[in-house]
Amino acid sequence: MRRIRQIAFCIVLLLAGFSRPALARAETIAHPDNGAARVEYFVSRPSDDGPRPTIIFLHGYQSPDARLGGKVFVNWGVLDRFAKKGYVAASVSLPGYGGSSGPEDFAGPFTQHAVEAVIKTLVAEGYTSRDKVLIQGVSLGAVTAALVGAHDPDVAGLVLISGLYDFPAYLDHPPSLGALGVKTRFVTQTGGGEDALRSRSALPLAPDIKASTLILNGAQDDRTDPDQARRFAQAILAHGGRARVHIYEQFGHEIPVKAREPEIDAFVDETLKH
Repeated sequence: MRRIRQIAFCIVLLLAGFSRPALARAETIAHPDNGAARVEYFVSRPSDDGPRPTIIFLHGYQSPDARLGGKVFVNWGVLDRFAKKGYVAASVSLPGYGGSSGPEDFAGPFTQHAVEAVIKTLVAEGYTSRDKVLIQGVSLGAVTAALVGAHDPDVAGLVLISGLYDFPAYLDHPPSLGALGVKTRFVTQTGGGEDALRSRSALPLAPDIKASTLILNGAQDDRTDPDQARRFAQAILAHGGRARVHIYEQFGHEIPVKAREPEIDAFVDETLKH
């Protein structure tokens, strides 16, 4: 009898092992704009093979002493949580962060092309369904995600948290010390010219966004502008797109995960499992 119990226990362990997604691991690819530069990303996948709906996570600005890049999503358990739900979950270290080569260009072409290269790699490897990709970005990551979504009509969904979508309007009159900090980084990385302002502003590109879009912002955010979140959603809707916005009245730039998680999870499932 004891022997039977031991065998049964081993079978349970084996089955659990087969159903558990692999732990997220770091991988690198060459940057499409510079073969000597590397793009780091982390990926966690369900245990079974085949193309899967995929979520790409993009981090925000990180201070020079804590530049983990996409690894923060590994540390928080985000990638494995979504892999257990049946998604391929990947996070990208934006150029200049983690193991990704610079230069930083504040969500400019070099950053956008790094994200696009990771998506192409996951599709080519057979893990990702090309028409079932959702990009979720926070702050700088939200700026990047919106621009990638505007340039790629195959992106199915966007979750944009605490982002900016109209840089000429925002940086012309920074409303706070936090905004002045954003302006300083923007000018340092891009030169601050008119072309840089326009090319990093997703609002004028709203007609090109085909993805279902969820835009979240804190009403008390001192680094972005909740009114831009509203305007961006309205612009997408005005051109026949699908968008909704949620302004959290009690929060600032950092919207707690527990507050936003239920809404985001429902949106992800609705978008990728439809």
